[in-house]
Amino acid sequence: MDKRLSKISFFDLLLLAELPDHKSLRSLSRSLGIEPPRLTKVLQSVRHQLQFEIIKTSSHGYIMTAEGSHVSLQAKELLRKAEEFIPRKSQLLAPSVTYTVGGRGFMNVFFSGAMIESLQVAGVTALLRFMDLSPEELRQTATEGVLDVALHLEEIQWPQTWSAAEVGSMRWNLYVGKNHPLKGSVSKEELLKFPFARSAYWNGRAIAQAADHLPIPRSERIMGHEMQTALTAIEIVQHSNNVALIPNIIARKAEEAGLIRSLKIRGLDPIESRIYLSVRSDKISQRLFKQWQSQLKGLLKE
Repeated sequence: MDKRLSKISFFDLLLLAELPDHKSLRSLSRSLGIEPPRLTKVLQSVRHQLQFEIIKTSSHGYIMTAEGSHVSLQAKELLRKAEEFIPRKSQLLAPSVTYTVGGRGFMNVFFSGAMIESLQVAGVTALLRFMDLSPEELRQTATEGVLDVALHLEEIQWPQTWSAAEVGSMRWNLYVGKNHPLKGSVSKEELLKFPFARSAYWNGRAIAQAADHLPIPRSERIMGHEMQTALTAIEIVQHSNNVALIPNIIARKAEEAGLIRSLKIRGLDPIESRIYLSVRSDKISQRLFKQWQSQLKGLLKE
């Protein structure tokens, strides 16, 4: 460390930081809460320690020298960093660990509550950061070391540091608004008279269409509104004549409230997807991993 800094105090730094904000020593002394003679002595001491002029005075006040402007900026930065030296009470109370969870939006909505509650059950003090990711984004962020936890529908070849478990399955149902002409069991021909809301997402290069597993070619469907999340799809079917394929686990509340209705298509088998939970074994304890598995399996059985 430069020996010229050995006797510079925090008050000296505060003085240096405030110098550019004033035009006269009288104004500066009032801001710092000291008498002008005392301020003059401090300035002389700082100038002596640094071995260069900080300000140039005149009958009209003072102006900063080039060296003074430089050290003033550095003093402000040092004071800003010094504020982090002593932790605030809120920082001491907050967990120091945050785990990033990546998954499709509807999975984060459905599972987030149970995953948060599991932290306390497993005796883990941590925060969870839920990120809504497309399947492509999920794979990319996981391989780049961004994710600690993944919720996904497709089997993924993870690095050896990851552990994966199937936690259950869900069903994709076709839904319409409560006033839609289609009701109950309908034929494929009846269904195709109405537009289909389509799932889309940004793949990093362009807007892409997400695979929906509906055994009706898209070339046969009428194009409807597009969305990325299941919650948006629920809104779309409520306010249009669109039909949308939505996970039953996220549509359940809206259906129970009478806002939307599910359809059964004659001749088509139900569409199901397996749900997987994957974690970084070097970050997530086995106890928490097992607790999450238990909680998510319980949710999916309800």
